[in-house]
Amino acid sequence: MRRDLWENTIMTDPALPINVFHPTFRPGCSLRLHWHEHFELIYVESGEVVYQIGGRPFPTKPGDMLFVNSGELHSATSLHPNEPFTVYAFVFNPSMLGLKEPHIVGLVAPYTNGLSAIANRIEQTDPFYPLLKQIAMQLADEFEQKRHGFELAVRSYCQLLFTWLSREFTVKQRSDTEMNAFRTKTDQFKELLTLLESDMTERVTVEQAASFVHLSPYHFCRMFKRMTGQTLVQYMNLNRVNKAEYLLKNTSMSVTDIAAEVGCSSINSFSKLFRQLRGLSPRDMRKGQPI
Repeated sequence: MRRDLWENTIMTDPALPINVFHPTFRPGCSLRLHWHEHFELIYVESGEVVYQIGGRPFPTKPGDMLFVNSGELHSATSLHPNEPFTVYAFVFNPSMLGLKEPHIVGLVAPYTNGLSAIANRIEQTDPFYPLLKQIAMQLADEFEQKRHGFELAVRSYCQLLFTWLSREFTVKQRSDTEMNAFRTKTDQFKELLTLLESDMTERVTVEQAASFVHLSPYHFCRMFKRMTGQTLVQYMNLNRVNKAEYLLKNTSMSVTDIAAEVGCSSINSFSKLFRQLRGLSPRDMRKGQPI
């Protein structure tokens, strides 16, 4: 049943896995019960609405801010059936926080694996509330306006939000024994991520990666997805395209050589993958990019 409630949140750009929703719910409308692997920050702009998060009710008024941890069931219903309500919902995948950098994995992974959790309500009277609201509204503006370099700004604001939320609003922390055991496993994943980054020409299978961190393929896939927000294949493909984009913009290497450098078996498969994740061909990416 819980799998039936899973929501495949729309992310328009795989390289920037975030969406900012700004809906107005008409009188009588509600948000169905669902869950997703992403983090979600909610800001109530107008109206009064009650959110159910993890089985607990959170009545809200304009200006209230809520947080939904990865995997938490949540829904929303207007407190007044004849009145609409408007919210901002910032839904972002943990990979937005820079999980391709192994040292960040140890900071974020406890929150994606349920070992730590952030408070569901951020009170308006809390001294950090004004800062969080300011960052959230700046993030919304960058995402909506899409000015030059907005991708970098959006990612930076996500990192700031998570930093302050995890630093000031963590309410769940497992025992030292549990955390130490988890950190040991996380360190093994950091080594694996470093290995994947260092040589993209090496074709690493799920079985090989699972063996590296001493897990079965099934448990490895679950833990890798929780830690990075992506499957192993998605993670490696995004790394390939990121590196290829850098090489296209900053070197005079041919597209064929770049394809080989990032571990693609053919120029056709490379171009298809690049277009899938960037929306244009490698050659179009290079146009207008002087070396």
